[in-house]
Formats: sequence, C-alpha cells, structure tokens
Amino acid sequence: MAGSFGVFRQYEKAALAALAIMAMLAFFVLPPFLQMGSGAGGADPMAVSWNGGGLRESGLQRAVIMRKVMNQFLVETMAASGQDPSRIRLADDEKDVVDTILLAKEAEKNGIVVSNAAINQFLAEWTNDLVRPETFDGIVNQIGGRMGISQADVFEALRTVLMARRMESLLLGGVGFDGAPPGWRWDYYRRLEQGATIEAVPVVVEQFVDKLPEPAESALRAFFEKYKNDRPAARSPNPGFRQPHRARYDYLVAKAGTFQDEEKKKVTDDQIKAFYEDRKAALYKAKPAGDPAATDAKADATSTETKAEQNDQPAAGTPPAEAKPADKEGAATGRVRATAVAFRQPAAAAEDAKTATAKADAAAAEAPSTDTSDAAAAGAEKPAEKKDDATEFEPLEKVRDDIVERLANEGVEKRIAAIFDAVKTDVAKYAESLALWEVAGDGAGPAPVGPDIKKIAATQGLEGGTSDLVNPNQAFAAGGIGGSFEFAVSREFGVRQQQWIDMIFGPGAQPLQAVTSRDIAGNRYLSWKTEDQPEFTPSFQSARDDVLRAWRIVEARPLARKAAEEIAAEVKAGTSLEQIAAARGSLEVEKVGPFTWLTRGTAPFGSAPELSQPDGLAMPGDELMRAVFDLEPGQTAVAFNEPKTVCYVVRLVSLEPDDARLKDLFLASSEDPRRIATVADDDMRAVNDSWMKSITERYGVSWKRDPRGPELE
Repeated sequence: MAGSFGVFRQYEKAALAALAIMAMLAFFVLPPFLQMGSGAGGADPMAVSWNGGGLRESGLQRAVIMRKVMNQFLVETMAASGQDPSRIRLADDEKDVVDTILLAKEAEKNGIVVSNAAINQFLAEWTNDLVRPETFDGIVNQIGGRMGISQADVFEALRTVLMARRMESLLLGGVGFDGAPPGWRWDYYRRLEQGATIEAVPVVVEQFVDKLPEPAESALRAFFEKYKNDRPAARSPNPGFRQPHRARYDYLVAKAGTFQDEEKKKVTDDQIKAFYEDRKAALYKAKPAGDPAATDAKADATSTETKAEQNDQPAAGTPPAEAKPADKEGAATGRVRATAVAFRQPAAAAEDAKTATAKADAAAAEAPSTDTSDAAAAGAEKPAEKKDDATEFEPLEKVRDDIVERLANEGVEKRIAAIFDAVKTDVAKYAESLALWEVAGDGAGPAPVGPDIKKIAATQGLEGGTSDLVNPNQAFAAGGIGGSFEFAVSREFGVRQQQWIDMIFGPGAQPLQAVTSRDIAGNRYLSWKTEDQPEFTPSFQSARDDVLRAWRIVEARPLARKAAEEIAAEVKAGTSLEQIAAARGSLEVEKVGPFTWLTRGTAPFGSAPELSQPDGLAMPGDELMRAVFDLEPGQTAVAFNEPKTVCYVVRLVSLEPDDARLKDLFLASSEDPRRIATVADDDMRAVNDSWMKSITERYGVSWKRDPRGPELE
C-alpha cells in the first residue's frame, strides 16, 4: 500500500484532475447509458400507470425529451418568423406530459383526428406562413439530430399535443362565457362593479388552541402522514410539512453613487476635451431656434388658448369667420384642422409609391422641353451653408459638468466591473479546488477556504454579506438583491431581463457560480450560491413541533366559528358590534370599504381580475367575499378568511351602487361583454381542472413517485 500511495503522491495533480474528469463523466454521461441498458432487462421501474397502459422510467424520460424538443422546435420556428417567443409558456413537466397523453387518448375515443395537413396548417399559422419547409427541416436537424430525433418524431409529438388541445377546446367551447346564462353574467358583473362597506370583528383561531386537550401521539402521526408531502402555502387552509428548496448565498453590493465622487476627481481637462471632440456631434448639437425642444414652453403656454378656441366652434351651417391675413413674417394665424389617418400595410404603401412614381414620370413627359443643363442649374437646391462650430455645437464650458458626470459614470462602471471580474475569478478557482478536494476524498488535507466576503467588501469599499438558508419567496420578500435582474442578450430574442431569483434558485443554477445583477435603484450586485438544500420531506420527529401547532389550529377552527356565531346572534338580537366589543374588551371592530369582490388593479385590459385585498381584512377569500355580497344592508354573517386562521363576523353597511342602479349599468354594458368575460376565467379553469381530474380518476392514473419537472419545483 505504501508503494501505491507513493505513486499517487508523485502524480498527485494529474491523478486528481483525472479523477475530477471521471467524476464529471460519471455524473453526466453514465446515467443515460445506464438507463439505456436498463431497458434490456435491467431495473426500469414503472413511473406511472393507468388502465391499459403506463410508462416506465425510460419511457417517461423519452416522452419528456420529445416534449422538450417539440417545445424548442416551436420556439425556434417562431423566432425564424420574426416573432418574439420569450413570452410564451410551454410546459414540459412530467405531469403535463402524461395528462396530454391521456387527453389525446380521450380525443381518439371521441373520433378526433389530426392529419399531417392539419399539422402543416398549424405550423403555417404559428409562423404566419413566413418559414419555408427547408428551414423547418434545418431546425429539426439542429435540435434533435444528435439524439436521433427525426421530423416524423416531432410531427407525432405535435399530433399528440394538438389532439389533446382540441379535446380541451371541445369542453371549454360548451361551457365558455359565450354560453353563460344571464344570471351568471349578472353575478360576474356584480363581483367587478359593486362595492361594499362593512363592519368586521375578527375572531382569531389561535386564541382557542389552549382550550384543546393534548393530542395522542398516534393522532399527530396520522396528521403528519396526511400532509407530509404537501408544500406549505400562506393562503392554504391545509398545512404542509414538505420543506421547500432553500439556498444560502454570498453577495457584494455596489450601491448607486459608489465611487462617483472619487471618479469625478480623476477626470482631467484633456479627457474632457477629448470626450467633447469625439462625441459632440452625437450629444451636443446646438438646438436651432425653431427646434421643438426649444419651443416646448411656448407650446405649453398656448395649449390652453388653442383648446379654448376649439371649444368656440361655430354651429353647423354657420359660415366660417373671415380668415385673418398673414402677419409680417408670412406665418398664417388661422388654425389647421387635424385629420385622422390610418397606418397602411406594406403592400399598400409600395403600391402608392409606384403610383406616385408613375405620375411623376408622366408629368415629366408632358412638360415642355428645356435645356437640361440650365434647368438643372436653375432648379437645383443650393447646398445648406455650413455653420461654424460656435453655432452648430454647444460650447464646451456649457456642457462641461455633463461630460464630467459621464466620464465619472464610465469610470465607476469599469471599476465595479474590474472588482466583480476579480472576485468571479477567485470564486471559480475556489470551486475548482473544492471539486478536486471532494474527489480526492480522505487524505486530501483540509478543505480549501472560500473567498471572505466581508474582507472583500471592506477592502473594495463595497457592502457584502451572507444570507440565511432561505427559500425563493423569502429571498424575494427581503428586497434588495431578491428583486434584482440582469440583461441577457441573444441574437434571436434581443435584450431580455433575467431575474436573479431564477439565476440562483432556478433549474440548472449551480453552486459557486457567480452572477451579476442590478436593480431599478441603480445598485449593482455580485452573488454566488454557497449552499443548496433541495426540497425534502422531513421525519416526523424533526417536524413534530410544526405538526402539533398545525394540528391545534385545525382543531380550534370549530371553537372560533362558534364564538363568532354567538356574536352574530347578539347583533341579530339588536346589540351593535361596538357594544359587544366594548363589553368583551378583547374584540375590535374594523370599518372596511368600500371594496369590490374582484379588482383588476393595474393589470392591462383583457387580463383576468384578482380577488380584492382590502385593508382591514387578513387574506380574504371567496368564502368571505360571497358571505359579504350575499347580504342586504344591515344584515350579519360569519365566514373564515382563505387560510382559515381568522373567522370574521361581518355586518353589511352599504352597497355602492345599489342593485337597482347596478342593473341599469349592467344592461348598458351588455353590448360589450369583454370586460366581464375575464371574470369567468377562474370558473372556466375550475371546470377544466375538475374535468381533468375526472379523466385521471376514470383512467386510474397512479404515480409510483412524485412527478418531476420545472413547473412542479
């Protein structure tokens, strides 16, 4: 053994490098080969099954790969047609792939057929008929050629998806908004247009947990087993004990304005003069007297007068006032009527250009013959006289401060980039050393030490730190780097924003891979993930405290509702909420509103509205909103908020507008139902989800493990 270790020490660096390469090969290359071999009699367990069929792990992997290739094909063909595919969402998780297969089977049972001609028609519409067949072939060969995926394979994947989508459209076509009865439309209209003002008394569930007996250990274990694979969600009434993906990261921050004063002091007169001479044509042209920018103030001053004149138009049939004569400068003082025009299509514009050219040629042919040399000399425009530099450009002294600011900004950018590049290099070296150390195993000595973020920040004049182990929602809610982004540039899609959350927590995000980002305040960031904790289900013992707390909240809900109903009964007997609250001492009455059931907020027209979140109500849901809007003014009801942590006693004070006025507005809006059609989206989605659930139950779908994929992370 001593001889073997002696040889290893002699060639230590080469051996460690070879081991690292072998480890990477084992990680990236061996699994596919092992899975390929597993189909020939090795372990290839069933991943998902249904009545009459199913997919083993290798088959499911093949189906997901085909979906990814098909999605990439659609993205590339859309880009080839000159469209921007960055906003489309094409799912490729395992559950969506299996659901699509089942929907295609359902479509086949219902006689739906998607022919090759239909696929070609879809591709023509997808690309606006701007992509030639040979381009389609080239895209398929580029994407799937290395994996042996042919155009026929892509067509079959498209056929399956199109059959599934047609089956969906058949369902939604029968229950869509166009077929909604008037009662449904009235309900949707009320949710969006009628506001309620209420008095509310919150009864907090957690105040009743001490009244519960201690649960049996078996009850807690059963409660844990029921929810152990569910992820916790703030608005869900059900608990979840599965721990989300978390990460820890180091970060550096160059605050907006960092190094600015220092860089200004470095700017020399020679740099200012050189910058001015090099960029004055682009930045510092003097504005002519008639330039719109120079007359903005004058235009603003006269806009009110112009509007007044427009409002003082003569009545129809009245002869126009006598036009005023031109002033000394020849400028007409009368108003010019504005005429609305339409944008022309490129073909129409080209046709107009041809017509104009033909007319010009005809006019030239009919014109009397003249001496061309004299005509050219007489009709030629005189070249504009070149202005001297003093009138053409702003003087240097006038723009000096602006130049200093620009030069300082350039210096700051270069300085921050140099610091970040140096730290990136250190992080990359550390990642490489750590990988070699981990491959070497026992006997490799102490682990390499990573960059000291606090020391780097202090030395470079930046801010820096290390985060806690946080999930994506926590990182985003903390602000700062959590909401930052970077600009990604590509030939196909131009400039796009890439969110920092995706760079750190997204699929494919690697530890110790430094990334840069910025925020709208002008702060610059450099960060890298130092620890990555994948999503996992904890043991009962490690999660027992959380299980006990969640169990108590669920069991205390009936007690909270009973207390709220007692308060509501007193109100119905004639006691006001204020009197009840004063008598009990521990209650508060909130006056909330007016608020609507649904709100569109700042969302663009055509987007689905969201549930209102009025101040004074904690996470209200549909149950609470329906209870409020089912009341008449003066009536009282009891309802939980969405996570069922608070039971509210609510008394409706008023509805604005009242039902009589609202019905008039509803009838007036019936000619254009687009505004309220989006309100039905959630109901239509619920119908679709329920239908899909019924199909999976009818087929007896059984997952042997949790489905995986980016959409399910």
